[in-house]
Amino acid sequence: MESVSGKFEKAVTERSGADIEIIDQGSGSPVLVPSKVRINGVEVLIPAGAKIHIGEITDDEAVTVTLTMFARRVVIAAEDDL
Repeated sequence: MESVSGKFEKAVTERSGADIEIIDQGSGSPVLVPSKVRINGVEVLIPAGAKIHIGEITDDEAVTVTLTMFARRVVIAAEDDL
């Protein structure tokens, strides 16, 4: 029986984290209130009052950001089916 690894080769792609910008447009409050969020330079819509969770920032691990945003379209498919 032929092994799967002999039949297919994995494509090697360089991956990197996303640039997340959380922007307060001067609410006048001492507490930052995000009014804009950009992912890789593209502004995304977030629901009013949505909470943004930012994981602990350390030198050893990637920072995680969890946010709720509006999606125009969601596609879940195998890459070859797109």
